[in-house]
Amino acid sequence: TVASHSHHTSIISYCLARMEGLSHEEGINTMAMSVFHDLPETRTGDLNYVEKHYATVDEEKAISDQLQNLPFEKDLQNLVKEYKNRETLASKCAKDADIINQLYQEWVLDFMGNKMAKRWFLLKYKTTVPYLRTKSAKKIALEIPKTHPHEWWFTELVEKNLNKKRLNGEK
Repeated sequence: TVASHSHHTSIISYCLARMEGLSHEEGINTMAMSVFHDLPETRTGDLNYVEKHYATVDEEKAISDQLQNLPFEKDLQNLVKEYKNRETLASKCAKDADIINQLYQEWVLDFMGNKMAKRWFLLKYKTTVPYLRTKSAKKIALEIPKTHPHEWWFTELVEKNLNKKRLNGEK
């Protein structure tokens, strides 16, 4: 969902910002950008690859309509503008987080057996990783295909700390 994507992107963007040397406050700013970066899609929909070849979306109008008459409209307009312009390190971290989250989701779907996700991952990996804006995002992206998306919890919670009673329904 857009909500899940925005949430995960926000967490990744904060981490990237801090890894890139930004302050806690600047990291919070990247999180805010990530929360709002897909806000227009709640009105316009999230066009897929094929749809983007035929339809155009007026994201600026969607954002303007969504924020109109809010007492803090200008603050949010500026936040969205900063994200779109990609001139600040914070906005670059937020965009890189968006891409990292998409890559990771495709990687997980591939591990779950979705063959189309594997094709999307490989294409997206090849076409986006070289153009990530931060060293930290590139470092993370390069590690994704070397890992198993479920290894962290399976090793820690099952192999090392198997709670047989809980698995068998006992307390």
